[in-house]
Amino acid sequence: MKNLLFLPLIFVYGFISGQAIPNNSFEEWYQHSAGHLDPVGWNTANPTTNVYPINKVTTERTDDAYDGNFAVKLTSKTVLTFVAPGFITLGDFNINLFTQQTSITGGINFYLKPEKLKLYYKYTPSQGDFFRIGLWMLRNDGTQIPDTVATALYEGSEPKNSFTPLEIELVYRNDFTPEILNIIAVSSNPDAPVAGSVLIVDKIELEYSTLSQSTTYDKPRSLIFPSPASDIIYLNDLFDYDSIDLIKIFDIQGKTLFEFDNNIENGIDINSLQKGTYVIKVYTSNIIHSQKFIKL
Repeated sequence: MKNLLFLPLIFVYGFISGQAIPNNSFEEWYQHSAGHLDPVGWNTANPTTNVYPINKVTTERTDDAYDGNFAVKLTSKTVLTFVAPGFITLGDFNINLFTQQTSITGGINFYLKPEKLKLYYKYTPSQGDFFRIGLWMLRNDGTQIPDTVATALYEGSEPKNSFTPLEIELVYRNDFTPEILNIIAVSSNPDAPVAGSVLIVDKIELEYSTLSQSTTYDKPRSLIFPSPASDIIYLNDLFDYDSIDLIKIFDIQGKTLFEFDNNIENGIDINSLQKGTYVIKVYTSNIIHSQKFIKL
């Protein structure tokens, strides 16, 4: 069954192919020809709204960050005769300023099945407004509208003056392996955005299930295998090794124990670890991927 999840009146999905540039916690920004900054690997409305005579930037870099030096700040602003929310997306954004019709299509190539979308945020809403964060994983079946494999959606209206952790469970609609991933964060109600609402987002992460005692594994749902393991763990080969920025292993308290680059085709040696539970994180494709594993 075709099932297209959308953000009403704003976001409509199609299929494109593309591989994003790593930017896990919005540390990397580039200067657009119009003068504003945009986060590397993410698309915004800035190239459309920051033009004469509008000159409005709704997505900005801020040093009010949870992780690293920067985060992304999304602000709803009046643009011509309507209010435009600040947003980021892994897809492509298009807008007709005269009809106010907007769409987001596509996303990045993606073939795994995480359990949770995690991030940190602050929110200052204007009266009656709320923010929205969503994830869509799609499967291209050769038709104009791809199948929806999984979704995650959260709306919040409560002010948050300090960085607040958010975990959103993914809901899988079928057993297909996804091919496209899009994540969107929006500072306002897409149906009726209110000027002045501000959403700050940092450290977007996907979390995968901890494997059972068996050494067999469900490939799309696993970041690494096997777990438990006594000597070597392997990264799922559905990852493009060339796109990996960094790999880290942490203890359960969050202390960094080891760091690796992408030269791990022969596995990751964990012999020096004591018995116990650890976390591995893979930094790639705009997002931090994490999974717990057990060392025997």
